[in-house]
Amino acid sequence: MSKTDYAVEIFNSSALHLDIVDEFITITQSKLNGAASEFSRDSLIDLLSGLTEQRETYRAVLATVQPATALAA
Repeated sequence: MSKTDYAVEIFNSSALHLDIVDEFITITQSKLNGAASEFSRDSLIDLLSGLTEQRETYRAVLATVQPATALAA
């Protein structure tokens, strides 16, 4: 597999993971809004924090490995 192939695969995989993480964030925020107990809210806030960190990681990867760059490698 060439560098171009790897770059494209990394980009596509990161974009897919970012979409999934965004969906989890939306679900978590929705559940947080309806959480009745303080324990549940704290747990969901912790989960949301981790998901947000993951989202930023995938965004950084996508900013580094652009499809145009990948195809030109």
